[in-house]
Amino acid sequence: MIKYNVRVAGTVGTTTTALATLISGASRSFVILEVDLEGMATSSAANEIGIYRVATAGVTGSSALTFAPIEAPNMTGTTPALAFSGTGFGAYSTQPVAGTLIRNIGLNGNGQRFFWRAPNVESAPVVPGGNNAAGSVALFPLSGASAFVGTIQIGEF
Repeated sequence: MIKYNVRVAGTVGTTTTALATLISGASRSFVILEVDLEGMATSSAANEIGIYRVATAGVTGSSALTFAPIEAPNMTGTTPALAFSGTGFGAYSTQPVAGTLIRNIGLNGNGQRFFWRAPNVESAPVVPGGNNAAGSVALFPLSGASAFVGTIQIGEF
């Protein structure tokens, strides 16, 4: 398994606009290992973000997310690490549709940190390979209107 960190940022707002979508590769799955988010507003405000399985894929993704390997294993003999086989986007021309809620995140807009780590790999949420709606997860706002920033750590296998 290769671990990757992906930076996510946004402003909690409309509940139908995905803040970040992580899409598995065609033949590789991944697990969500950690979620680390922090409010970036200047005043206290309640916000809630949900991590959802995607029911309907978005169309024409933009604001590509960067998946950075946190280790440097020599996987091929010539490169330091394999690139993440999937993709990720921070925006879409046609938004994905939220499916099943995996986890909700309560976050105060004024700098509160939310940190969650899977107790072990076996209990981490699995995102199956397939590079389609069934193979993706997304952050969707549930309530609030504050800015946030953070990192999601995944492990691809």
